[in-house]
Amino acid sequence: MSAIYHFTTQWHFAAPVDRTWFVVLDIERYPGWWKNFRRVRVVKGDGKSVGSVVECEVRGSLPYSLTYAIEVVEAERPRHILLRSTGDLVGTGRWAFSEPAPGESLAVYYWDVATTNPILNLI
Repeated sequence: MSAIYHFTTQWHFAAPVDRTWFVVLDIERYPGWWKNFRRVRVVKGDGKSVGSVVECEVRGSLPYSLTYAIEVVEAERPRHILLRSTGDLVGTGRWAFSEPAPGESLAVYYWDVATTNPILNLI
């Protein structure tokens, strides 16, 4: 049986929401600002448009890395981005954007995933 996880991550940016939307959609650049991302490689499309697939390797507090692919399912500028993940983590992700003050933006990532590795499921 898979372990199911629900994560919510908030990012505050000193930039307008329209610009933040483009930064977040550019998954290939995640290692530059999201410390858990070790490696990112575009395997289909340009990595930024609907249908694109990006392979990711991440490492958190556990002593090993996870590899999964992210597919851009929907991208509605500047409101939200929907993603689907496969591999070590299977599920969906949703970025939601708002502008709490002029020139500032809030990006909230809701990620609902299950682990596929039997060893991870024991943890």
